[in-house]
Amino acid sequence: MRIRFALVIFFVALAACSSARQPSITLVAPESLATSEFADPVLRQGQIDYNTHCGHCHGYNGEGQIGEILQTARQQGMRPVPPHNADGNTWRYADQLLVRLIKEGVSNPLDQFPMPGYAGVLTDEQIMGILAYIKLWWTDEQRAYQAQVTANLQAVWDALGVENITPSASAP
Repeated sequence: MRIRFALVIFFVALAACSSARQPSITLVAPESLATSEFADPVLRQGQIDYNTHCGHCHGYNGEGQIGEILQTARQQGMRPVPPHNADGNTWRYADQLLVRLIKEGVSNPLDQFPMPGYAGVLTDEQIMGILAYIKLWWTDEQRAYQAQVTANLQAVWDALGVENITPSASAP
């Protein structure tokens, strides 16, 4: 039943996309694309992984959904895909919760756009690299707040004997 529903949604979306006027595409040689300026290998790989797995929905600069997509989502009663930059609220959550969300995904398509889980796709080190890259968009105050929230949750987990699910990575 789920597969049939997914196929119906896919073909409806495909039909809607094919009937719209297609924008022109400009091909760019890969060697002419800018490369990462990060010397830190964790940040460089985090940027690559973010752009590969996250940027198409959350924005390549962490801006979330923009323009017509945002308006359409709100008109349909859906919450838009959140930004990860300083304008968003990702910085309010502990690393432990962000890692879990990335691994498990978000599966409530009636309330928001679904996000697949990346547990079998990204390693723990890649997830922490993505988080380190995202944190570059936050203010110093937001990074300090988020680091404290992460430490507070870890202290609670340590007191309860809960295993740490958040691997360490170098932070910006």
